[in-house]
Amino acid sequence: MEYKAAGVADRPKSEAVRLLYLTYQESITVSGILHTQVVQMLERMAELGRAGDIMLLSFLSPQQMWTERHRLVDLKVRLREKGIRLITAPMLIPGRWKMPWALAFLLWVMPVMWVAVMRRCTVFHPRGYAAGMLAMMAGKLLGVPFIFDPRGPYPDEMVMNGIWKDGSFTHRVWRCWENLLIRRAAAVIGVTPEFRDEFQARGARQAVFIPNRAETERFAAAAREYRESARYRAREEAPELLFTGEMVSVWNSPEVVGRQFAMLSSVFPDARLRLLTNAKFDRITPTLEAQGVDISKVRHEARRPEEMPAAMPGATLGLIMRVVNVHSIWSVKIAEYLAAGIPILADCSMTGLPLKIILKHRLGFVADPQRPEDYAIVSEIIRDWEQWSNRCREYARRRLDIRSTARQHLRIYRQCLK
Repeated sequence: MEYKAAGVADRPKSEAVRLLYLTYQESITVSGILHTQVVQMLERMAELGRAGDIMLLSFLSPQQMWTERHRLVDLKVRLREKGIRLITAPMLIPGRWKMPWALAFLLWVMPVMWVAVMRRCTVFHPRGYAAGMLAMMAGKLLGVPFIFDPRGPYPDEMVMNGIWKDGSFTHRVWRCWENLLIRRAAAVIGVTPEFRDEFQARGARQAVFIPNRAETERFAAAAREYRESARYRAREEAPELLFTGEMVSVWNSPEVVGRQFAMLSSVFPDARLRLLTNAKFDRITPTLEAQGVDISKVRHEARRPEEMPAAMPGATLGLIMRVVNVHSIWSVKIAEYLAAGIPILADCSMTGLPLKIILKHRLGFVADPQRPEDYAIVSEIIRDWEQWSNRCREYARRRLDIRSTARQHLRIYRQCLK
């Protein structure tokens, strides 16, 4: 890949990577996906020792900075011990972007430039669209390349969530920004092969597929500890279905969770459902009951991201789905389920490479809630539990460890300096 931004092409190829990672309006202390795909990824990158300096600049709302102040202090100390510096800055522009004037947030490019100059940063890695625009502007002015890491199609997601209208002025403006970011970035990251191919077709200089991964060692260690405890059991008459993640958006549907568990219960009457989610249980209870779920068999737990490895063991199956028709679906829960040794129950809505991997390597199965016969394999999974569980953990260790993400990112950064 060739990048000709001013001042960058003339730098020596041996120059160490000095990274400025940007997040905007995302809680790095509460969000599970930020915990793994940002914090843990940067920590693994620091362990590899191939980055000369790592800065994490997070723009947060004043409310977040106040309510999460103690956890932010703890996180700063934790990252500093790994050689990573966390800087938080207030975000004063409304986060929903309902009006074009919200683009005044671009004034926040000034602190980005200040940090970049003071720390002599050589690469920007913004996560998401807002951070991407700040990185693009600062990079243009300073001659620093940036990596566009959109995670999902933000303009279309806002339409799907009912916040913007399809084809509205705001939607069209953000689609234009999206195209600009794709074409100006030194590289664009897609979390599925289809997403990568779309970026390539839309003019990306380089598009790279990097799936969501997890810190597999922590999940595997927690699973081993659980198996050695007196709580460990897997009874055929009482399989437990686990679902993790938010349940209040278009991505994770409580209706699908309810349908899947209702059918599993019809085949295994003593089946149980465990929900690890920060969603209010009283908000999703009516939806689950409408699908025929016996709420007495449901256990709801709100867990912080760092508690997930210890919270997941004991489940028989982990549920994944693909509710919306976009190809950016590669849930971090896939890596976490497998790392914990939990076979996957894929809803029939799931498609793409994740489903192909699950079926090819026998890491789980796909089931249609309208077909009771699809669930017969659960008896085999419980009967040969150790074999299934070991196969899941081994695949996660080899293919879905966050260190692989760190290494991929480092390769991209070094290419930007050539």
